[in-house]
Amino acid sequence: MEWQWLLARASGFTAYVLVTLAVVFGLLLSQRWQSRRVWPRLVNDQLHQYTTLLAGVFTAIHGLSVWIDPFTTFTLKEVLLPFTSHYRPLWMAFGIIAAYLGLAIVVTGWLRPKIGYPWWRRLHYLTFLVWLLATLHGLGDGSDTRTIWAIAIYGASSAAVVGLTLVRLMLPAGRPRVAARPGWAALAGLAALAVAGFAAAGPLRPGWNAIANNGHGSGGTFSVPATTVSVLTPYSASLAGSVAEQGPNGQGVTTLTFHLQVQGGQYNAMTLVLQGQALPGGGVALTGSGVTLGTTNDPGMFRGSLSRLNGGDFLAVVSGGGGSLTLTGQLGLVGQSGVQGVLEVQPGSAQGGFGQGGGLNGGFGSDDGGGDQ
Repeated sequence: MEWQWLLARASGFTAYVLVTLAVVFGLLLSQRWQSRRVWPRLVNDQLHQYTTLLAGVFTAIHGLSVWIDPFTTFTLKEVLLPFTSHYRPLWMAFGIIAAYLGLAIVVTGWLRPKIGYPWWRRLHYLTFLVWLLATLHGLGDGSDTRTIWAIAIYGASSAAVVGLTLVRLMLPAGRPRVAARPGWAALAGLAALAVAGFAAAGPLRPGWNAIANNGHGSGGTFSVPATTVSVLTPYSASLAGSVAEQGPNGQGVTTLTFHLQVQGGQYNAMTLVLQGQALPGGGVALTGSGVTLGTTNDPGMFRGSLSRLNGGDFLAVVSGGGGSLTLTGQLGLVGQSGVQGVLEVQPGSAQGGFGQGGGLNGGFGSDDGGGDQ
C-alpha cells in the first residue's frame, strides 16, 4: 500500500472530524451552553477557531496527498477544479467545493470588522453546507465508506450536527427575541433523512464502485505526459519482479500491484495495477486496471490500461508523447510474491476485451478466476 494513499485517507477523515467539531462548537456557542467555572466562553471561542483552522490544514494535506498518489494519477487541474476529475467526478467536486467554501468562511472571519457582523453571520451559515458537502464527498468517494469505523464516524458526526441544529432551531436558548423555527427544523430533518437514505441505497451497498465512477469501475483514465518519445520498433523482452496485494477493502475491492523490470528492451520499467471484486470460491472480477511503461528515471512515459486478461495472458494499450504502444505478455507467480514472464511491444494500438479466467488474488497465471469487466 502506497504511503500517499494512507496519508490521503487519514488526512481526509481527520479533516472531516475537525469540520464536524467546528460546526458543533459553533452551535454550542450560539446556544450559550457554557459555564464560567467549567467552560468559559473564551475557551469555547478559541476551540471553534482552532478546529476551523486545523480543518483547513488537513484539507490541504488531503488534497496534496491525493494529487501525488501514484495510482489515481490526478492532475493538478483535477484536484483544484470541480467536475474535471476522471475519477468519480461528482463526488470529487463536492469535496473541492467544500474546501473552497471553507476557505471563504475563514477569510470572512478575518474580514468581519470590515463587512460587519450581520453579513459575517449570514456567510457563516455556509458552514452547514461545507459539512454537508464534505459528508457527501466522503460517502460517495471514500474507499472506506463501508467499513464499520467509517460508518461510526459518519453516524456520530451526523447525530451531533443534526441533533444540535434541531435543538438550535426549536429551542433557541439564551436568545429571548429569537423565535423557534419549526419550518427550518423540518427541512433540516428531511435533509438528514435524505442523506441517510442515499447512503443506505448507494455507497453502503455493493456495486457502488461502478456507479460512482460513471460505470468505469475504480479505474479511470490516465493523464498523458507531454514529453516526446521515439516510437520504437517491435521487440520482445523478459519480465521479472514482485506483486503486492492490498485489500479487500470495505467495498470488497482487492488491488494487486506488479512492479516489473523489463530486461532486454528499450524501456526497462513496467507497473501493472489490477483491481477487482472478490468472487465466491476464489478469484476476482476485474473492475479497473492501470499500466505504465518507461525507464527507471521516468517510469510513467507511457500510460494506459488492460484491454484483455485471460489467466496470465494480457493485452494492454499505453500512450505517451503522441504515440501508442500495444503490450502483449504473459505473467506467472514464482513463490509467494515473485513474478516472471515475457513481454512483446509493438507500435500502435489494438482492441480487445477482458476474457474469462483473469484470476487475481493469488490465481494470476491460472484459470481459476473471473476477469470480466
